[in-house]
Amino acid sequence: MKILVLGAGRMGFAAVQDLARTGRAIELGVGDIDISRARSIAKKGGASAAHKVDVTRVDELAEILRGYDALINACWYEFNLHVMKACLKSGCQYNDLGGLFHMTRRQMALDMEFKKRGISAVIGGGESPGITNMMCALAAANLDAVERIRIFAGAREAPRRRDGGLIFPFSVSTVVDEYSKNPVQYLNGRYVEMEPMSGKEIVKFPMPVGKNKCYYSLHSEQATLPRTIGGVKTVEFKLGISDSFARILRPLIELGLTSEKKVPVDGTEISPKHFLVSFLNLRTRDADELKRSVALRTVVAGTRGRKGVTLVHDMVSAPRPSMGMNNATAYLTGVASSIFGQFLASGKVEEKGVLPPERAVDPRLFMHELKMREIAVAEREIRAERGP
Repeated sequence: MKILVLGAGRMGFAAVQDLARTGRAIELGVGDIDISRARSIAKKGGASAAHKVDVTRVDELAEILRGYDALINACWYEFNLHVMKACLKSGCQYNDLGGLFHMTRRQMALDMEFKKRGISAVIGGGESPGITNMMCALAAANLDAVERIRIFAGAREAPRRRDGGLIFPFSVSTVVDEYSKNPVQYLNGRYVEMEPMSGKEIVKFPMPVGKNKCYYSLHSEQATLPRTIGGVKTVEFKLGISDSFARILRPLIELGLTSEKKVPVDGTEISPKHFLVSFLNLRTRDADELKRSVALRTVVAGTRGRKGVTLVHDMVSAPRPSMGMNNATAYLTGVASSIFGQFLASGKVEEKGVLPPERAVDPRLFMHELKMREIAVAEREIRAERGP
């Protein structure tokens, strides 16, 4: 198998680490716009090649991809369409980490082109979306009919630094988008735009994560699950946020500092969000990464026979310092993308076209791969639907 990991950040590093540890025969490459970062991660993961890649230069990327069976796209989600077009030109199988709903829907529009090319694209094959989709698919397979899906993601970090500085678990721009853009939810059979940071719910995850305040968030699961799990009337996604982060982010949203509409500044134009993200990147660039544990929960309600049944799946992951990863979000995302990348490269994803994770492979096969990495999913069943 020949697999290229595109993006030499936290998620790309985690994917490379997992690919290097599988024990399978994989010829691995790493690509990034910063060739020094690509070389550094390639060396750590035993990759055979490092490539300088500007994903907006589609033809150049396609030329590189002709030497690979599958691509793991760990770049910022706004570049997903560029990378998919390069895969279409080269005939390389594709996987990414998600598209925050709107990008995911734009990607789904390429389905026929991928079918005609005879290749597969798994969109949202990371932690969340990705693992969460497979947890929902596993529950749906054990029910006769599904009525409602609720997805929760939470985290617990080590105590903040004394100066109280913000530390982002992944791309600053993506984090800002998740909390500040109107979160689209699938409620009672239709898509509804909610207010940013609305729908607060306290969720008690297993330890070491524990209680999180979770809010509606813009995510990819809502874009695909209503299409792939027949009959479902509601799909909700809520994401945990710390009180300190909420206190900082709410005023920024209310002041319009997350707006993408450009405003004139000293003879030029810039969007408030562009400034905010650039500023936060500078503030956090040299910050030490905190130890971060992560919890995922899916609550799938439906029927089995004549009885109403709710299936709850929980997953918890702690940091993996032995692998050089204090961030469990990066670890789970990298592991999941590595698994999907290997499925694609080895031909286990048989259906062609643009596929959400829950349609790409049997969820039991995916869970088996997680179990091999000592990542466990706990299931419990309740007869009457209740809150998480």
